[in-house]
Amino acid sequence: MKKLLFTMLPLLAALFFGSCRGDEGPMGPEGPMGPQGEPGYDGRDGIDGEGFKSLKYTFKVEANDWKLVDGDEAYYEYEFPFVELTSTVIDNGGQVTAYRIYDDGYHDALPLTRSHKDTNENGDIFYEEHVDFGFAPGSIKFFVTNSDFYVENRPEPMEFKVVVQYY
Repeated sequence: MKKLLFTMLPLLAALFFGSCRGDEGPMGPEGPMGPQGEPGYDGRDGIDGEGFKSLKYTFKVEANDWKLVDGDEAYYEYEFPFVELTSTVIDNGGQVTAYRIYDDGYHDALPLTRSHKDTNENGDIFYEEHVDFGFAPGSIKFFVTNSDFYVENRPEPMEFKVVVQYY
């Protein structure tokens, strides 16, 4: 035990006294500037163009404008002409993004799913409303599909913002 104590005592003393440092002194002067580095690689020269474009459009579908596409998988749709959306924009990787705009100014990105409650002679009906869109050169369509293909009520009026981004 004494042997262990005499072995540990110098180690503890060295640790205790060796850990202390005085106050840190002031920062020394800045060293000389290093040599200039090698120049980086030059990027490939691309085709000169007009740069990135971002165009915004607004579309509004009134409640009476929704067209019912009836059948086993019934849904509502409305198609707008969209001449600015060309095959060149689509074929060259243009991005088309759509948002539903609410009266309070909020936007939800499509596709969008919302829960609803309706009432008829059988009582309360709960369903989900799915809002989506599709596009082709020269046109854009908005779709409303309800769960269980519930089509008793037309969709409400909806306003959409469409953003087309391309080079």
